[in-house]
Amino acid sequence: MAKENKITQEELDKLRSLNQTYRDLKFQIADIEVSFERMKSQKMASLANLETSAFDLSQFQDELVSKYGDIKINLQTGEYN
Repeated sequence: MAKENKITQEELDKLRSLNQTYRDLKFQIADIEVSFERMKSQKMASLANLETSAFDLSQFQDELVSKYGDIKINLQTGEYN
């Protein structure tokens, strides 16, 4: 009778469990990286929109200064002094 080249069932179970944990963590890291890349894209789009918004705000403030002079406007009421 030839000797069987096989680890014990307990060792096999532990190996499978540790391997599954390792694989799960690799997938988790991959998911985080994908989310991170999406967030970077969203951030870039938001920064571009912020620049456009800042330009629009500045332009409109210039229009108000031309019309009313250098005033302070209450954003709640629209009153100025």
